[in-house]
Amino acid sequence: MAGKGVLVFLAVSLCFGSEVIADPVGRVIQTQVGSQKEAAKVQRRIDQLDDRTRRMIETYRARLAELEELQDYNGQLEKMLADQADELARRERQLKSLETLNRKLFPFLLEMLESLDRIIRVDTPFLKQERQGWVKSLRILMNRADVALPEKYRRLMEAFRIEAQYGHNIETYEAPLEIRGKSRTVRFLRFGRVGLYYLTLDGQEGGVWDADGKRWRTLDRDYLRPLDHAMRIAAKQAPPDLITLPVPAPEGS
Repeated sequence: MAGKGVLVFLAVSLCFGSEVIADPVGRVIQTQVGSQKEAAKVQRRIDQLDDRTRRMIETYRARLAELEELQDYNGQLEKMLADQADELARRERQLKSLETLNRKLFPFLLEMLESLDRIIRVDTPFLKQERQGWVKSLRILMNRADVALPEKYRRLMEAFRIEAQYGHNIETYEAPLEIRGKSRTVRFLRFGRVGLYYLTLDGQEGGVWDADGKRWRTLDRDYLRPLDHAMRIAAKQAPPDLITLPVPAPEGS
């Protein structure tokens, strides 16, 4: 009986011992599996943090590049503003100089206009109405505030240029002339400023301007035909030819 009891005890002990041995191993395995799962979760978190960090770094680098571009642009803008400030200062200096020049130039233009008027009044009386009309229009122009001074200067210089050309060309034209108290339309011939002649439309009377006496002198009839021929040459109605016409003696000769 005693031996049987011992065997039963041993069997129970063996069974119990195997359960004791098996239980720690299972717990170790479960613990290891749980640790691996936790490690995987941690790794995922690390990977997620790494992705976020990478994106943040990329964003930072992009913002840094934008900042550098803005700094370059601001530098260029500051340079442009400085250049514009220098240009504005230069323009202001020019305006001040121009204002000073205008104050000096305008009286000079008025003096030139008066000189032009005197030249026309004492000159050979060709195209007199037309030339006096220019002076009148120039006087109106000088008093206009909406016309810039350079334009006034240009128009006045143009008038002087035309006056200068009159001394180097010939022309013929028709205009009224008072003869013995009666206005008649006649043909005029101008040789520069050397000679001014007229011929009635019927060709029966002609004259030459006496600059010394400030009057018209009647031409001899022998000069009427050459004068008519000279007028046709001036009008390009006849080829150039040698013409003999009286020329008034210069003043003081």
